[in-house]
Amino acid sequence: MRDFPRTSVAQRSVCYNFFDMRNAQPPASSVILAVALSLASLAAVALADAKGADAHGGGFTLDNVADAGPYRLRLGTIPPQLLVGEGILIIEASDAASGEIVSVPAASVTVSPRRPDGSATPYGDLQAFADSYDPALYESNVNLDVDGEWSFAVTVSGDAGTGTALFALGVERANPFWGIVILFVMLALLTIAGLAVRASLKKKSRSA
Repeated sequence: MRDFPRTSVAQRSVCYNFFDMRNAQPPASSVILAVALSLASLAAVALADAKGADAHGGGFTLDNVADAGPYRLRLGTIPPQLLVGEGILIIEASDAASGEIVSVPAASVTVSPRRPDGSATPYGDLQAFADSYDPALYESNVNLDVDGEWSFAVTVSGDAGTGTALFALGVERANPFWGIVILFVMLALLTIAGLAVRASLKKKSRSA
């Protein structure tokens, strides 16, 4: 007969607990919570993509360049692809000859938007103000009510004189895909929350 080593009560207890942990199933509420957190993360990512970059932390590029009399203007937008709704124009003005940056408030900058059909917007010309992240840049909020190619006449007035540059920028309609995704995720979260409450009530009724 083969002898098996004797084990203490404490050792056997550790072994039993180990196998119980391996066979144990996580509570339904924990699983539901994990799924809810995953969906919430997905919703956050989708919402961020749907809105686009609404802060400079999202990044922008001053990739549109034009001369305005004695000034050289570089213009970028937030989001990078303008969408129907609200957008932001970021403008950098520099001396065309020396390249020296004309910082706020060394010059006055105004923006005149025109729709694709050439008509003016109800709010007329816009005054650009010091950028909230970089005072060397000018910032102007624009309300874009139709899609198509818009034109923006940017006028700079400063010690070197006055000049105007014209920028043509395309405006697109937002993709409804992310809105549908967000709606689906929110409905899923509500369903999961209901299941979590139901599981919790069942557990309490069984223990009572």
